Amino acid sequence: MKQEPSAARSSTLCFVRAQRLHRAIMALATSLGLALAFLFGLSVVSASPADPSDPAHGYVIVQFDDHNLVARAITFTAPISGLHALELSGLEVITANYTFGTAVCSIGGVGCPADDCFCGGSTYWGYKYWEGSAWQDYMVGAGDSLLNDGAIEGWRWGEWGSEMWPAQPATAALHALDWLRPEQSLTDGGYGGDSSSAEALLSVGANGYLASEWRRQTGAPSLADYWLVRASAYSTTGGAQAGKLAVGMSAAQTCWPHSSLRPGAYYDAASGAYATGAGPQAWAILGTVALTESVPAQAIDYLKSLIQPNGGWEWGPGWGADTNATALALQALIAAGEPLASAEITQGLAYLKAAQNADGGFPYSPEPPGSSASDANSTAYVMQALRAAEEDPSGPAWSMGSSNPITFLLSLQLPDGSFEWKQGQGSNQLATQQAAVALLGNAFPLRMAQATQCPTRFLPIVHR
Repeated sequence: MKQEPSAARSSTLCFVRAQRLHRAIMALATSLGLALAFLFGLSVVSASPADPSDPAHGYVIVQFDDHNLVARAITFTAPISGLHALELSGLEVITANYTFGTAVCSIGGVGCPADDCFCGGSTYWGYKYWEGSAWQDYMVGAGDSLLNDGAIEGWRWGEWGSEMWPAQPATAALHALDWLRPEQSLTDGGYGGDSSSAEALLSVGANGYLASEWRRQTGAPSLADYWLVRASAYSTTGGAQAGKLAVGMSAAQTCWPHSSLRPGAYYDAASGAYATGAGPQAWAILGTVALTESVPAQAIDYLKSLIQPNGGWEWGPGWGADTNATALALQALIAAGEPLASAEITQGLAYLKAAQNADGGFPYSPEPPGSSASDANSTAYVMQALRAAEEDPSGPAWSMGSSNPITFLLSLQLPDGSFEWKQGQGSNQLATQQAAVALLGNAFPLRMAQATQCPTRFLPIVHR
């Protein structure tokens, strides 16, 4: 398992802005908190001073809601403040100055304007740091904290007490994406074909990166350039491909080429099917949700009707139930509005639990002719289904002794950041792409936005 550096900083403990209090009371509460911190000597032990000539490295993790976060690596000259670290992440930051210091109002477009930093409500940006195994709240503002090499900073938009996704999976996903970048083609900006390039869209978008900016090196074609050329051919292959492309392009914020088909083009009102089989139907539904288009009730009913007697779903007719199709079907149903307490969701989760291995991971299928050994891709898909169903992959319900889906998946990461499909098999591009999405705590469809048509005057860049 890849180990992450522990946070090293010289700052007093946790600054918390109280919820449901107006600005004046908040300032008073903060002042009292700082006074208590001073009186009782609350502090975090700092590391030995670094050589000023050596660059320091750290991470900033920003969680926008229960299922949406991004991780960014930063390089800096230590020590710096947490506010400076946040600004180095490259995310848009809006702040406001108060008598108690600088407050962060908005990050990446989520939050409040500077002239109404707390929006008069109970939702705000909480400021945290990772202390080896758990997030801790600051009691000083981001402008007053001091960070050294190895610091891991956390920001959480939500009400008081909102939990953050653990730091180690998020930073592991970032390392996986670092490995993926040099795997990109310098010729067309893709990853060796439409299928693998669609997976790249999902993993890149899951961490809030833009496909138009994802390129191997300056001047090379981007991942968006690839899809400007290939989207039409891929989306006309079937409803599953159109749906998967919609999820990826929405996540990575890519414009929609005029000649490309959306999932709705494949919908048959008579049967409720976008495509034959649970896997393709699930992708089509997820793509429809990603594009903020309505999913017909018949489409949901069709997917529910495909559940097998053991509670799982099979990818195609006659294939037999498997964890991948089941996890994808659960995400699609939940995204389309199916209640978590519904019989199909409950049965699907029970099927997945029965398939879990002692190492905490999941196989493609626990029954012959499937392989019963845990693998990265199946475990990643199941983790996403658990997140969609508001289950904790590291909680008691999904732990096998000291092992759980997260620890198993992390055990497959190699020192270079890539993931193996199974132990001892070496770097695997698909495993790395799918692991990155799950380790960021995401569930499909990742991001929902109306499709923006690409300008007709725009000509894609094709490097020969």
